[in-house]
Amino acid sequence: MGKYSRLGKNAFLMFLGNMGSKILTFLMLPFYTSQLSVGDYGTMDLVQVYVTLLTSLTTCCLTEAIFVFPKSQLLIKQKRYFTSGLLFSLGTLSLTGLLFILLISILRWLSYDGIFVEYNLYIFLIICVTFFQSYVQQFVRSIDKVKVYVVSGVVLTLTTVLSSLIFLPLWGIDGYIYSMILSYFVAAIYTVIAGKECSYFSLSLLSKKQLKEMLKYSIPMIPNSIMWWVLSTLNRPLLEYYSGIDSVGILAVANKFPMIIAMVYSVFTYSWQISVLEEFKDISYKFFYNKIFRLLFLVLICFLLGITILGRPLVKLMTTSGYNEAWKYVSVLSLAVVFSNLSGFVGTNFLATKESKYYFSTSVWGGTVCLISNFLLIPLLGIWGAVISILISNILMFSLRVKITWKYAPIFDWCSYMIIFLIVVIYILVNIFVSDIFIDIFCVCILLCVILRFNRKLLHEVFLLGKNMLKNKIK
Repeated sequence: MGKYSRLGKNAFLMFLGNMGSKILTFLMLPFYTSQLSVGDYGTMDLVQVYVTLLTSLTTCCLTEAIFVFPKSQLLIKQKRYFTSGLLFSLGTLSLTGLLFILLISILRWLSYDGIFVEYNLYIFLIICVTFFQSYVQQFVRSIDKVKVYVVSGVVLTLTTVLSSLIFLPLWGIDGYIYSMILSYFVAAIYTVIAGKECSYFSLSLLSKKQLKEMLKYSIPMIPNSIMWWVLSTLNRPLLEYYSGIDSVGILAVANKFPMIIAMVYSVFTYSWQISVLEEFKDISYKFFYNKIFRLLFLVLICFLLGITILGRPLVKLMTTSGYNEAWKYVSVLSLAVVFSNLSGFVGTNFLATKESKYYFSTSVWGGTVCLISNFLLIPLLGIWGAVISILISNILMFSLRVKITWKYAPIFDWCSYMIIFLIVVIYILVNIFVSDIFIDIFCVCILLCVILRFNRKLLHEVFLLGKNMLKNKIK
């Protein structure tokens, strides 16, 4: 099977398992916003902020390593990696539980009663179940049980939706949390059973050597994870302080719409990671890489245009009146997500070279700029300060990763990308400040003409490839 066909097949499987699930989750937004006040939605967003940060810290990002190292290894080695990583993480999570008890006692003694203190038990339980679910799911992907990986995502989403419909009307924000804990636990149990992962676990297979290999790779990713947390979530506590918890809720809802772009990318990226590991050493890799990069770029831009033109009516349709302000931030956040996804795509080269230090260094620069921008802009501009900070930092991180990977994967014809991005920025500004559907359509038409001008050959190749794959399926 050719590299393009393999990538297409894996992407199709990810689409079946993940895209439908993620769309279903997105369609639940009207239900969530009807059941939770703006303040409650902001509170839930802050809980997830703490979970995101602490999961990486407490488990040393081993979910990243458990995908990379067992791949294409002998069965005995796969068992050692799985057992060693899981036992180490169980130990660190137990220690985290004790530290939680100590920290909460200190904070209560100091009369601090913030969201972290109020929801500390929930935060710890969510950390445990999300790590376990992610660890076992990444392992089945590493050992090429892609169908189990895909179905696991479906189980997670369906359980989340069904339990939310039951728990939210009964217990409000607590019901939302119960739904999260239950759904991650159920998905993890399914993955363990369907992937027959119990056969990979044995106390006798605990290996310091394999554990050190994984930790050597994953520990440098902790600062990277922290920087991503800074990029995407530090603005929440600052917004809560300067603009109130309602601003956190509005930003959280505004972020839901650009996440459509992130959904598209996440379906693709898991299959792309497999292709990178398989094709990186091939002499034609840079040409393969550039074709996929350009195709991904075009797909992301098309989704960006769609979300920008439909942002205002979508927000009004899918939320209550308290969230209407969110539409103003959707297009700029969507552009930030495009840069974030392109940065992630370029960064997969570090996966192939196992140079995780570059995840760290590029994220440090992006996170530092985001941190400074947040402190400077949020007090002055509120939500807009947070949005602009995210965009600037994502652009910087993408640029740094392109520069680092240029030696083995240069981007061809980069001027065409710059022209398209410039026109996109102009259109976004017009969309925000000039509310006219005809002007929107005119700008989109110009953009599509420019895209066709620079990408005729690639689009023709994609059309022929799709046509041939369809013919083979019919035969």
